[in-house]
Amino acid sequence: MFNAVHSRVMGLMSSRRPLLRHGGVLLAEPTSSIVVDIGMNFGRLSVCAEDKPYLWRGRFSRRRWICKCECGKLTAVREDMLKSGRTSSCGCFRNDQTADRFTLHGGKRSTMRLPEYQAWQALLHRNSSELICANWCLPNGEGFSNFFRDIGKRPTPKHRLVRVNAKEPFSPANCLWSDQIPRRGVPRRSIRISNVEMTLREAAAQFGVPYAVLCRRLQRGWCAERAVQPLVVA
Repeated sequence: MFNAVHSRVMGLMSSRRPLLRHGGVLLAEPTSSIVVDIGMNFGRLSVCAEDKPYLWRGRFSRRRWICKCECGKLTAVREDMLKSGRTSSCGCFRNDQTADRFTLHGGKRSTMRLPEYQAWQALLHRNSSELICANWCLPNGEGFSNFFRDIGKRPTPKHRLVRVNAKEPFSPANCLWSDQIPRRGVPRRSIRISNVEMTLREAAAQFGVPYAVLCRRLQRGWCAERAVQPLVVA
């Protein structure tokens, strides 16, 4: 009985994969013939350097590599996980897949919003539907998809969505990204002082009154002559 059991155990041990040694630690033979080296790419991961082996019960281990993901993060990955393809990112790929299942158009993910999505939202909130292209007002994400297709990606953070003709509705032919932001609203009203009409900025510059102070004084009901009086410093 003992001889039969002993023979079976020895047979199993001889049929096991041979063990490799790395840095004084036994390594299980890799399951793939792929040789991992610095500079190789596995999915979103790029191998940068070799890390300390992954120990299991203090004896057996597998080689590990420091990899840089496309998102910029560094992560340590076991060699067998790279070869088998079970690990292809730092975890961002799984997060992206999860987000895509709950996102209609990709412009909004949780609390993160693309600048194009913010511009589209501001466009809908600040204007009535009569002033916006009908395709941009469609529900279920179709409105933003049409908007993004027509207008495209914002070139730089300095660019803003503007209308070419302020009298025409917001439409693909009348909107573009521009870093030359036009003046918003209508010019402020003018005031008359000593039978001379001038704008508020002109009056503030001529009489040496801060522009903001002049506006507040007029909002409080001050007459023009009193509002342009210079500040008295005690």
